[in-house]
Amino acid sequence: MKPRIFLINVLFVLLFIHKQSYGQNGITPGHSIGQVSVAGDLIVIELDSAALGQPNLFDLVGRTLRFNPVGSSYRVTNETLRWDTNYGVELTGADVRLQQFTFPFSGQRWSSFSVGTVGSIRFGPSPSMGDVDAYGRPDGGIAFAIGRFDRLADVGTRLGERAPAISVFLKPRMSGPRYVRELADRVVITWDLTEPFGGFLDFSWFPTTNLFQAVLHRDGSIEMSYKTMAAKDGIVGIYPILSAVESVQSIDLSSLSRKSGPFAALCESFHYLQPPRPQDLSCTVIQTLGDKFDFLAYYSDFRFDSQEASSPSDGPIGGNVTGIGDTKHTQTKLILESRCTGGRFQLGLFQPIFVGANEMQESPPDNAPGGNPKNISFYTRPLAQATPDGKRRAYNYAVGHLGHEIGHRWSAYAAACVNGQTISLGAWPHWDPGLETHVAYPYSLPLEASTQGGSAWQDNLDGTFTQLREGFFVPASGYSYLDLYLMGLIAAAEVPDFYIVRPLVRIGTDANGRPIFKGQRMRITIQDVIAAEGLRLPDVNHSQRYFNTGIVVIVEHGRKPSAELINRANGIRRQWIDYWAITTGHRSAMTVNPH
Repeated sequence: MKPRIFLINVLFVLLFIHKQSYGQNGITPGHSIGQVSVAGDLIVIELDSAALGQPNLFDLVGRTLRFNPVGSSYRVTNETLRWDTNYGVELTGADVRLQQFTFPFSGQRWSSFSVGTVGSIRFGPSPSMGDVDAYGRPDGGIAFAIGRFDRLADVGTRLGERAPAISVFLKPRMSGPRYVRELADRVVITWDLTEPFGGFLDFSWFPTTNLFQAVLHRDGSIEMSYKTMAAKDGIVGIYPILSAVESVQSIDLSSLSRKSGPFAALCESFHYLQPPRPQDLSCTVIQTLGDKFDFLAYYSDFRFDSQEASSPSDGPIGGNVTGIGDTKHTQTKLILESRCTGGRFQLGLFQPIFVGANEMQESPPDNAPGGNPKNISFYTRPLAQATPDGKRRAYNYAVGHLGHEIGHRWSAYAAACVNGQTISLGAWPHWDPGLETHVAYPYSLPLEASTQGGSAWQDNLDGTFTQLREGFFVPASGYSYLDLYLMGLIAAAEVPDFYIVRPLVRIGTDANGRPIFKGQRMRITIQDVIAAEGLRLPDVNHSQRYFNTGIVVIVEHGRKPSAELINRANGIRRQWIDYWAITTGHRSAMTVNPH
């Protein structure tokens, strides 16, 4: 991600920054990885037997791992659970300072360490300002660098480069209290964490219980105990600083005996199946059914090695359009061929959405926690009030996500040239939070900001601005006038003047709890955008108006789609057609025709 981001929208940028799929692996040729059939209006892929690899799910519940030092290495035993029920005091930060002993690890004796919020212990200097977890949250105890899209199966043996560390159960995005209790000969650290819940990136509407513990002994031995674990994927291991010739060994911890080792450093990565590559998915569909899809959306009945229940996008790929800004995705012959398209296919999801994910649910349970405005449960009442029949539209998470990702076919890449100066309108690939992007044809609520970012602002005419809606697509929101122009659906003359507020400095909230900022307002016209990017071509009179999305359900080898998967995919399919019609003001139509 770009380092320049405004605090108002840090979470938005971090949640939706897109993986560059055109790196070394992104332009390698795709190939078919399964058998394709059609079920009604859905496309079905039954994957080949070797397409997903093998999972390795967590198998240490009710067990204690004991690491006994042998010189600078360790022998490890898997024993019956040992559990200290006295947790001590809850940590308010990450730092722990020992008062009664020092702990030997990585060739030193330590009187202090940091306890991370996602199951790690770090030794050494305090983390720098740049040390954040995989989702950009400051974490004083972070010891490991895990990228947002890194698979746990791949990174376990590569961790530990920042500082000596212990991974008791490292799983990104977990949260909850941590406790510490020091005794004369040991210190006990306990985590009581939940996996992320309630959001469209999540696999659960409700908190989960993950209760695990580490005991660091005066003699250098280490115990890791797992009492209650809902999570099935994470990394367990020890990471002293290694010399150039040493490496972290990948071990099956449940199979170790007293004779195993010793090991200088070791880990086990617990993970789900390997995700299929996006170019293989598109090639599987297109080679069988033909190059007749503008977009492809994938849904599966299996979970794979990813910390998110949603997906970034793969594209833009084809559909030659100019005047929309630098998409950073050059439409070369090599890229088109890698997706098995002659240019019709324009964008797809990067990976499938699991049928058990929140995103694939018709609506949240009635008793789902609703206190977080990033979650759809927060909007239960206003969503019902916004429809003529008083019923919430189904699959709000799913269509909001599709609308956002497919919107990246055209947005948000454009700049503006104002008084001879080129002004960036976004923090690629989303509109700047200070950009006024109120939606032309709202979908969920009467007032929305663009699903591609920005904000719906109220100018208070005193140098301050109230943020009426931010560009976070929960609940599902539509497109701004600028988006619709870039999509080729409205003429330049139909885009009203807009503005950008910079720098944004938050100064408080109004009586309704809405944020108030001060900043300088800069007026922008569509002609300023054209001056920077050139005319949008094809223009509004010749642009594509009819699009076709392939809704693809994916199953493992030898299986058939479950009724749940078929029903939910069909529900998303129907709602997606309506969403597109509403948010484009019926100036465009979306089909989901596999034939």
